[in-house]
Amino acid sequence: MGFKKYLLFGLVLVIATGLYVYSLTEGVYAISLAGITLSLPIAVWITVPIAILYIATLVHLMFYGTLGFFRLKKIKNDAERFLANEKKALLGKKIDDNNYKSEIFKLSGKVLPLLNIDPKRYSGYRIHDDGIADILEVKQKVYSGEVVDLSRFNLQPDNALMTKNYENMLKDDKSYAATILRKCSDKNLCQKAAIAMAEYSPVSELKKYDVKITEEILYKLIDRLGEDKLDLSNDKILDYAKELDFDSHKLIELVKKLKDKLSPDERVKFATALIAKFPEDGADAYLYTMFDLQMIDKVRDFLDNSGKQEYIKYKHLLFLKDSGKNFDIDMFI
Repeated sequence: MGFKKYLLFGLVLVIATGLYVYSLTEGVYAISLAGITLSLPIAVWITVPIAILYIATLVHLMFYGTLGFFRLKKIKNDAERFLANEKKALLGKKIDDNNYKSEIFKLSGKVLPLLNIDPKRYSGYRIHDDGIADILEVKQKVYSGEVVDLSRFNLQPDNALMTKNYENMLKDDKSYAATILRKCSDKNLCQKAAIAMAEYSPVSELKKYDVKITEEILYKLIDRLGEDKLDLSNDKILDYAKELDFDSHKLIELVKKLKDKLSPDERVKFATALIAKFPEDGADAYLYTMFDLQMIDKVRDFLDNSGKQEYIKYKHLLFLKDSGKNFDIDMFI
């Protein structure tokens, strides 16, 4: 029964009881206490205890009703806070306001920041909240490889959803690389953007974004040798190889990579500069280049000036050449 109904019907009951008793008897009953005599109609003596109980019940209901009101208000406020935090958790945003007042939300609120739902698991799952449903739909699109406008969510650049969306942008159009590098904070994403940018931008453009030349980026640039706008000289390639601390094996891979990019004369100049730049590790790459270009006299001159136990493999290959054997150097190196 609601409070208003109890208030009305309780009052009616008290009055009705008093009138009923009064209709039965109009007698008076007196009571003496501490020398004081109190004489009241019997109907009043019957009605007063009922009225007192009625008033006490009203006070009880009002007291616990007030407590219930504030309890429900706390739950309502916590429910609104929890809903807002659900959206933040789904977006991978930091949850700052996590201080719940009601016991029912305290544990769930503490666990919520740990959740990051896999979008593949909720495809087709219905959420009866437009805000959350929108976030779930956006996440599903992003993790499915689509490019989505996330500006309305006000996410930080290092947010996981933003990072994935940037990766999708790169796959869709590599020219987004410059945009990403301007505000990139995720190391892995920055590297992907730099690699993508190396496929179309000149070296000078990469320097504007403080791109560190890695082995992969260097080979991307070498693939573009011959483009007018690339501005990558052979000396610069050697400088990058030196910065990357290329060993003998990697230097051989480098000259192999350049086989189809440089003319024979340029290859000879490059190999000669290489051995000057890498006096300890450059010999194998130099000898490989000379064998590949069939410049056996240069091989012989180099090996004649080497120690007896040095470059044994190449000395054996030179012996085969001097014996009239023809072979492809790539079979052995």
